[in-house]
Amino acid sequence: MEKKRRKFTQCPNCGYIFEEVNNYCPNCGQENHDLNVPVKHLVEEFLEGTLHYDAKFWLTLKYLLFKPGLLTEKFILGQRASYVPPFRLYVFISLVFFFLLAISPNTMQVDLNNPDRLAQLDPEDKEALAELDSVRATLGGPVAEQQELDKSMGALVEKARGGDVDTKQVRDKMIKNTSFLMFLLMPLFGYLLYLFYRKQRRNYVEHLMFSIHGHSFFFILFTVYLVLKFFLPQSAEIFFLVPLITAVYVYFAMRRVYKQSYLQTLLKFIPVSFLYVFCLAVALLGNVVVSLLLS
Repeated sequence: MEKKRRKFTQCPNCGYIFEEVNNYCPNCGQENHDLNVPVKHLVEEFLEGTLHYDAKFWLTLKYLLFKPGLLTEKFILGQRASYVPPFRLYVFISLVFFFLLAISPNTMQVDLNNPDRLAQLDPEDKEALAELDSVRATLGGPVAEQQELDKSMGALVEKARGGDVDTKQVRDKMIKNTSFLMFLLMPLFGYLLYLFYRKQRRNYVEHLMFSIHGHSFFFILFTVYLVLKFFLPQSAEIFFLVPLITAVYVYFAMRRVYKQSYLQTLLKFIPVSFLYVFCLAVALLGNVVVSLLLS
């Protein structure tokens, strides 16, 4: 879509007299576009330039949410002009997600093996502990992983009781590090798909596009959950629907993109998911440790 410009007759930077065809100043290179307008117009221009938020954006969102794997399939077939580019879509969705995550109310309930001890904690200590409890609930993995995480949570309790932890700083560091970790894990998931589907002789970029669309869907679901937390503070149970729905979505997306039977897809989905969740668990646990050490 061609950008709608509010053109000057004279360059405000160097004084060059513009002709109608000049989108940039031939003398100094400044864009011939007036930005001194109400904020509403700037926001509209940003969305339009970033996402083409008109028909293109809504069509992309529709396919992403309700047609698992279709956007990836369209990309592989070269049908790309009608949809928001995958990287641009991911960046926008992840920015919205991590912004809401940073400002969302912390309503996770702490549930360790010693409730009597938790009852003795100050509210500040419980707030710090809740950060790790959120990660614990997210992992939901094997008992060994839960025990290791409980040890880290216990260390946080001791540190918080001693007044050595700035809980807000820990939270901010965890969110910042998580955004970076997810950006690294996204190509990892694509590489896992590349390994399990290597007999199809597909280029890695096809698997990467699948991963980008899958992570974008997950972030949208998580964003909906974060919005619900503002209105339903006791909505922690809803959280567990996010990974469940994402798993079902990825399974059907894999079947559409890789064109295998339900059983063949399942036999690849299970080990790919297990390996990815294991890497995610390790990354989140490492994030907790690093955030604590730097606080």
